[in-house]
Amino acid sequence: MFGFNVNKLKPNLKMAVHRIGIVKNKKANAAQAQRREVGRLLADGKEEKARIRVEGIIRDDFTMEGYEILELLCELLAERANLIKTEADCPYDMREAVCTLIWAASRTEIPELAEVKKQLTKKYGQDFEAAAIRNVDGCVNERVIQKLSVQPPSAFLVVNYMKEIANEFKVDWEPVETEVTDPLAPIPAPTGATVTSGAVSGPGFSALYPSAPAPVNTSKTASYVPNAPCKRLH
Repeated sequence: MFGFNVNKLKPNLKMAVHRIGIVKNKKANAAQAQRREVGRLLADGKEEKARIRVEGIIRDDFTMEGYEILELLCELLAERANLIKTEADCPYDMREAVCTLIWAASRTEIPELAEVKKQLTKKYGQDFEAAAIRNVDGCVNERVIQKLSVQPPSAFLVVNYMKEIANEFKVDWEPVETEVTDPLAPIPAPTGATVTSGAVSGPGFSALYPSAPAPVNTSKTASYVPNAPCKRLH
């Protein structure tokens, strides 16, 4: 098994920086279309669907913030690659950067970070890698952990994003009151309150008729028999 190779570490750090730039541009272009869709949904009164879309927008924003920090850490390690090569142990002032890149490697769509993690593990050992993955002693950058978290955003943040988007696209919208008592808690699951009745057959058509099962005929009547002779009535 080959050991640490600085000539694999440094190029992959630089390629990771380049890849992050590409992903950021792609996400930024998609974000405007997503915000426009949310504006349209709010204008159509489809608030619950808009809330779900906004959660995705917030998640992408958080991810990009986390990626920007990772980009800085990659640039730092690329500049100090020779120091990493010559020092037996991880320098104290670089420990957070190294641990964060190891921790984030499997939590991003930046494939180059997998090779970065591999080389750093070869350099500092599997115990170091395991400690970084478990965030022992808080060695991983706290903001990166927060931004790459899979936890849903708070109701407060979702509503404020929606207000901002409504203002951006000049939509006259105010949030519907919900039963959320903690603004830092996630938005509750949709109830379907903003779904229009009879959305397919026509606006409000299904609301004219109660939703009840069809009555079952229990009377003992003769069943229809094809081609049976008709009885003449006298």
